[in-house]
Amino acid sequence: MKIEVQRTFFVNGMPVTFQEKINVIPEYYELLRERLKIKRVLGKNFVRVGRPSDGGYVMVDNFDTSGSGIAYSFGISNDASWDWEMTWRNYNIFMYDPTVDTLPAESDKFHFFKEGVFGVEVPEKSMHTLDYFIKRNGHENKSNMILKMDVEGAEWSFLSTVTSETLSKFDQILFEFHDLTEPKDQSVMNATLACISKINRTHSLAHLHGNSCGVSLILDDKILFPDALELTYVKTSNYELVDDEDIYLPISLDRPCNNYNEIPLGYWNKKFNCVR
Repeated sequence: MKIEVQRTFFVNGMPVTFQEKINVIPEYYELLRERLKIKRVLGKNFVRVGRPSDGGYVMVDNFDTSGSGIAYSFGISNDASWDWEMTWRNYNIFMYDPTVDTLPAESDKFHFFKEGVFGVEVPEKSMHTLDYFIKRNGHENKSNMILKMDVEGAEWSFLSTVTSETLSKFDQILFEFHDLTEPKDQSVMNATLACISKINRTHSLAHLHGNSCGVSLILDDKILFPDALELTYVKTSNYELVDDEDIYLPISLDRPCNNYNEIPLGYWNKKFNCVR
């Protein structure tokens, strides 16, 4: 069995890929894939929200267009395309990023704060919990909100402490999970699996896309895991969902990140045995 990491760089504007051997625990990736099984959503269509590159997300077309819809967006940087398109659906967007001073776009439905989300309160660094923001914004009694989070690894701290009650306030949750392929000690692997198991209690994974900007774990020349995944979760109690081993990735709405090649994840739900 050959396990390697595939890395892609640009040389003179062209992507160049090479592979290197890596020491990992194969059983860990089997457990990760088992917890990231995709459910097929019945009676609903997918739409792409945001730019056709990194920063756009595939979502279930189940939006509250009444004008009372609330979306939380953590991690903006220089791209507010997802937030902008959510305003077309009549959502007010509560936007957070401690790394930027101003937004790359303006809307009367944007509510921006130079703060970030974390699993615990760190006020001296302008980092707060999601519960803190929900309470401050007066959204404690809101339901079926939308959450988008691309916070470069802080999602694991967030997921380690957030409660199922808080997650249940959101109809759809969009994540970018980071740091999935690099070697980890057992405590970090256990914590990552526990975080994913937590969100699975209230939500089901409806779509998954590999972020091609990072590295990918390769098993016998087949891509097993990208280092970063873009995920779309839906609140399980709000949808009719079924198991389906024939879901093939990527789908037509997916787009590669920036100028990198798309990652062919194939039949993601089929068992990929790392242990031989």
